[in-house]
Amino acid sequence: MEGESRMEDRRKFSREQALIEAERCLYCYDAPCEKACPAHVPVPEFIQSVRTGNLKGARNIIREANPFIEICGVICPEFCSEQCIRGKIDTPINVRQLHKFVTDNTDPEENLEPAERTGQKVAIVGGGPAGLSCARELSRLGYKPVILEKDVVGGIPAQEIARTRLDEEIAGKETGFIVKHFVEEVKRAEVEFVGDLLKEYGAVFISTGLEKEQEPDIPGTDLEGVFFAREILKNVRKGQKSPAGRRVGVIGGGNVALETAAVLKAEDPGRDVEVIYRRGLKELKAFREEIEEAVERGVTFQFMAIPREIRGDAKVEGIMVTRARLSEPDESGRRRPEPVENSDFFIPLDTIIIAIGQKAGEKFPEIEKTAAGLIKVNDKLETNIPGVFAGGDMVNGACTVVESVRDGKKAAASIAEYLERGKA
Repeated sequence: MEGESRMEDRRKFSREQALIEAERCLYCYDAPCEKACPAHVPVPEFIQSVRTGNLKGARNIIREANPFIEICGVICPEFCSEQCIRGKIDTPINVRQLHKFVTDNTDPEENLEPAERTGQKVAIVGGGPAGLSCARELSRLGYKPVILEKDVVGGIPAQEIARTRLDEEIAGKETGFIVKHFVEEVKRAEVEFVGDLLKEYGAVFISTGLEKEQEPDIPGTDLEGVFFAREILKNVRKGQKSPAGRRVGVIGGGNVALETAAVLKAEDPGRDVEVIYRRGLKELKAFREEIEEAVERGVTFQFMAIPREIRGDAKVEGIMVTRARLSEPDESGRRRPEPVENSDFFIPLDTIIIAIGQKAGEKFPEIEKTAAGLIKVNDKLETNIPGVFAGGDMVNGACTVVESVRDGKKAAASIAEYLERGKA
């Protein structure tokens, strides 16, 4: 689509733009940007390499810290830029654009020397960013990571993120590169218990992600025309046409809600897509870029609206909502929405998309979990079962790719330490 190509063009630096942006870096000592990056990419160091024209060196610096170098060059939420000291003078350095400039202009295969794998096999349950990052680090330490995945290796970037944001070629190339060079074997398997795995593998890392979606406690969710957001995103990512109608309401205010709304609007610009959120614009949990893209594509918003009932005779005809006002902050730190008396109103719709969050499934009953169903771990990401580690969404709740990378790297170091202790 023409609109998609324009958005993609805005995300790319020319050589001249990259050099100008690199010159703006202050090269801070004890740089806040590097501290803010979950993967601890040495931001000033790679920017200095860009400034001197050493793009190969810049790639090596980024790749050393973050195995998802291609994908994060496109979709990383830029925790680094948020802490950039340059922003106190004028505007923060556009770190992600410089990152992408490097990946667009260098060869991932160059200067690659995978380590010889002579150590024990380690089972990695789940082939998303956390699992693949763990695999790469374990491989570099000489171990043999085996990925057990029930679906497509690559996790959410490969399965759910819209192609308007993340091109199929980038996601596939990144995942394929890691599997080719750093994974001993990929097995198609759905694992629900970990006990037997310890008989075959030296250790286990669980990184399955959150497999279920939360459902609002309101009448009407069983009507025809009600869908869950991740179901829509997966089908669209596969190239299938969504089942959404002409008037769509998306319930939620996070990244998944905004991305689903933008995807449906991009699929059919003539379709009305409205995000229904019980708080205001300032309280949206989505990243700025997600909000901007949705607005640019023509998505509208119904703020301060609490869903009460999805109505229809077998099929969705609309949703009844109550106007809200914000009161004291809740446990999340955001102000709590309270219903305004006698303020109910009806929004006519033919499709409702539920996007209010994900939750863990009921796998791994032998492992201790929190009240929310997330896996409990210690500071080394080890569970209550010795030799079984966990990270990513199953530990933290929904998190970003770069945060999953952090957990994968940390788990690999802990697993290596555990296996070395076993030799002593």
